[in-house]
Amino acid sequence: MSPEKAISRTQDANNRLVFFQGCNYAFDLEELLRASVEVLGKGTFGMLYKAILEDGTSVVVKRLKDLSVGKREFEQQMGIVGSIKHENVIELRAYYYSKDEKLTVCEYYGQGSVAAMLHGMFLISLNYLTHLNMFLF
Repeated sequence: MSPEKAISRTQDANNRLVFFQGCNYAFDLEELLRASVEVLGKGTFGMLYKAILEDGTSVVVKRLKDLSVGKREFEQQMGIVGSIKHENVIELRAYYYSKDEKLTVCEYYGQGSVAAMLHGMFLISLNYLTHLNMFLF
């Protein structure tokens, strides 16, 4: 097992979530599937959900669609993505692989989407410039 993958819990041989080292979540696939969910968005590779677990923990789950990849390759890619540590990138905390279902789990941040933040900043800046121009001219 490579150091990038450093998994701290049981592999998903028995349909289990695979957690990365340092992840302090304590839930299993069954609890995740019972969670209350809210759709956050839809992208090229699948749907994004906010899942609220029974203990109140919120996580983001990406349900990957139309992804025909073998288990070994999927695990390798998750190991690479899971090793990324950067202040501007949300860390991958866990994943799930089965022939019919592939999930990724990340932390949930309630500050809103990056798009909303960028558009909001643009509107604020534009509004400020408009008022500034009105004041100067």
